[in-house]
Amino acid sequence: MPFVRDHSTRELLQQDAHKTRRDAARGSGLEDVDEEAHLHGGGFIPVAGQPMPQTQRKLPPSDVVMVFPYKTHSTLRWGDAAAEEEQRGLRQPTEEQIRQMESWKAKRNMVIHSLSDTGLVLMLYYSRDRDEIFVRIAADPLHLRQVAEMIRYQLELKPQYLSAFADYKNDYPGRRDLNYSDRCIVSHLYETHFEKSKEGDYPQKDAIFRTVDRLRLIDHIVRSGDHNCAGVDVGQLLHDGDLIHYFPLHEQRELEDMDKDWFKTFVMGRNIHKVRDYFGERIALYFLFMSHFIKWMIIPTIFGTFLCVVDLFYQTPNNVTVVFICIGVGMFSTTFIHFWRRKTNLYALKWGTFSMKKKPETTRPEFYGVSRVNPVTSRVDRYYPWSERIWKVLFSYSVILVSLISLFFAVGILMVLRHTFHKHGGRITFQVINALVVELLNTLFTSLATWLTDRENHRSYSEHANHLLAKMVVFKFINCYVSLYYIAFLKEHSYLFGMPMTCVNDDCLNDLGSQLAIFMIMRLTLQNMIELGGPYAVMMYRRMTEESAFNFDATLFTNPMTIMPDLSSPEKQSKKEDYDVYQDMDEVLILYGYTVLFVVACPWIPLIALISLVLECFLDQKKLVLLYRRPFPDPAANNEPWDTAFDVFGMLAMATNTAVVVFASNVFQSWSHFHKILLFMVVEHAMIGFRILISTLFPAIPWEVRLLAMQQQVVVHRHLNLGGEEDDHETRASAMMATAQPPPIVHDQDDEEYW
Repeated sequence: MPFVRDHSTRELLQQDAHKTRRDAARGSGLEDVDEEAHLHGGGFIPVAGQPMPQTQRKLPPSDVVMVFPYKTHSTLRWGDAAAEEEQRGLRQPTEEQIRQMESWKAKRNMVIHSLSDTGLVLMLYYSRDRDEIFVRIAADPLHLRQVAEMIRYQLELKPQYLSAFADYKNDYPGRRDLNYSDRCIVSHLYETHFEKSKEGDYPQKDAIFRTVDRLRLIDHIVRSGDHNCAGVDVGQLLHDGDLIHYFPLHEQRELEDMDKDWFKTFVMGRNIHKVRDYFGERIALYFLFMSHFIKWMIIPTIFGTFLCVVDLFYQTPNNVTVVFICIGVGMFSTTFIHFWRRKTNLYALKWGTFSMKKKPETTRPEFYGVSRVNPVTSRVDRYYPWSERIWKVLFSYSVILVSLISLFFAVGILMVLRHTFHKHGGRITFQVINALVVELLNTLFTSLATWLTDRENHRSYSEHANHLLAKMVVFKFINCYVSLYYIAFLKEHSYLFGMPMTCVNDDCLNDLGSQLAIFMIMRLTLQNMIELGGPYAVMMYRRMTEESAFNFDATLFTNPMTIMPDLSSPEKQSKKEDYDVYQDMDEVLILYGYTVLFVVACPWIPLIALISLVLECFLDQKKLVLLYRRPFPDPAANNEPWDTAFDVFGMLAMATNTAVVVFASNVFQSWSHFHKILLFMVVEHAMIGFRILISTLFPAIPWEVRLLAMQQQVVVHRHLNLGGEEDDHETRASAMMATAQPPPIVHDQDDEEYW
């Protein structure tokens, strides 16, 4: 119940327990559920105000929560007043509000009964101010096993079977008429996962399923229209407002374990399996990429800082060390993503996503369209024709083109202001202003690109993310780096709007390094503060609004002995924001561009980048643990399309740094333009040849990965599918749960001769 009444009220409730249970069931939308039945299709449905029968077994832990709207406002009188709070000044709803709440009730009843009929275990209760109904969803281990076998869910085998991933299969006892000779027992092949307790490690009933496995299977039962599945269109319910939230619950013990060793888990990647087992492969690959990035930045940090000290000590800037830095950053930027792909394939094989096939994605709640029969699934779903979307796509890129033209005009104005500030000794002041303008334009264009992409009405999350990335990468590349390109190649001895542009001490690399350092420091400080403070402010605002409304509602109680409860854990989590790994990858991509594109002008930039990456890991894990709802675990084999974007930035960095050294520095000042161009082409082709050589010697899919993948296929075929010959007949007899037969006797002669 949402609050605890005084002693006299509890006595009244005890005198009328049957009426209370019926009223609570009616208020929760379960008036048709048989309250005397403990099991309904395999799932027990406790209702607010109804105690659990003593004969009922312990409920499995809840994994997923659905939040339904119950009343349009907490101060409305809805349902049976006697079953709600007593002696409260509740007001009567309007006709429109009644129609809305009746519509919510009808759809809520349909969804809850569909979930109950599939055998899911449901726990329903009101929110604290009784304007929402929370439905905690869990599933019995036997139910999970049945669904896993039906959808051929991939589970990990034990280490003696090379930790391969194979379709889950239930044990087959065999047929009696065949004397059970076709018996097949394979449950012992699957890896079991243990949970910590005070007594030590012990296996659970569903030990073969990790937390992410349970979440995926329950989500499949809720969404899918397969046999024994509810077929609930969660996206449509969220889109129509008939469902407020749908999210998995956090596990406090697991969060504390990851937070305790955050540096080892999220920064160094040594315990990355904890992130994968809790958040799924998509988020685990993001933090694995961050750890890979951090490790690869250690050598450039040491190398660049050492050469920077040499420049300062010998007073030879822009002469000797830039050549070594150019070669080093060229080798780094052209091989960084290639070795990341090798690492990704290794972990994908380890995590069972190496051979993952593309599956239909869930529909975004924001997607709208007309109902039709899907020609593939033969089920009713939403459809939006491409003929209508194409005009919105054309409109989007027309807006982007206008935005890019406006951006170039704004950059020109900034360059004029740079000249004005430099004349009055405000060079650093302008560079700070320039960095603030860049961050502001990035924020504004992110909102614009998101609005345009939402307007295009893409069905799946991957389609939405790909179109959003295509819009933002061009604009942000120009916005973030165009001023740096201008300083490096165009500013020296050039004119802008009739005014001569000059560099400090006739050395544009000093201006370039200074502006680049300001950009990095701005992202290290301001951007991270906004990134952490934004979700926190939203969460606190929602809680304060909830507290304010509830405190006002509490003043309506006439009984001073009434005790007001705190928010439940699922209700607290519902006030948080949804996490999207896209935003974090976007920030890291911009940081990577600042780090490698012009590193020859500022050799100590890798040091700031290394600090920023560690801080980014710390903030991201804090956001996941404290400020965001737990996302549904998404399987993934790589970080595409981000890997391709990083690869393109790496090739641009190789060409840019080479061009800065050859054309903008004083190292080759005495060379003619023809020889400079020739040198640039030679160095660029040499770097490309180096990348091809590395790709040949170290292929993206390592040979040991290919070999292990083939070995795993053979192991699965032999032990799980019982195909092919075993090393000995005792191994096959063990898999068949049969008694190993002794070898046949060899006789001295053929007995048939005596017949």
